[in-house]
Amino acid sequence: MSSDHNDHTTTDEQTSTDAEAATSVNEYTGTTGWLSGDIERTLRYAVVAGLALLALIATLRFYFAAGATIDTWVAREYRSLFQALFNLTILLVSGAGILWQVQKLR
Repeated sequence: MSSDHNDHTTTDEQTSTDAEAATSVNEYTGTTGWLSGDIERTLRYAVVAGLALLALIATLRFYFAAGATIDTWVAREYRSLFQALFNLTILLVSGAGILWQVQKLR
């Protein structure tokens, strides 16, 4: 049996060539999937906003639960001190996070 075609590429080489061609088409069009770049970016921002809202709710619930725990486990005369230290810690961590984000924006 003789082969009349002049293509000497193996199936592995052909597969890699086909994958490279598909990648270059995606790079040319600027899309990464079935959505255009602007829609995908907007959806990603929406997901981040939703997750940030969940994080805010969880943070508030943690804050109030920590306050209730301090009221339960700390003697009455030391509660205000523990509340102040807890609030100061939350303030410092929040401030550090805000400063870090502002630096990333510059």
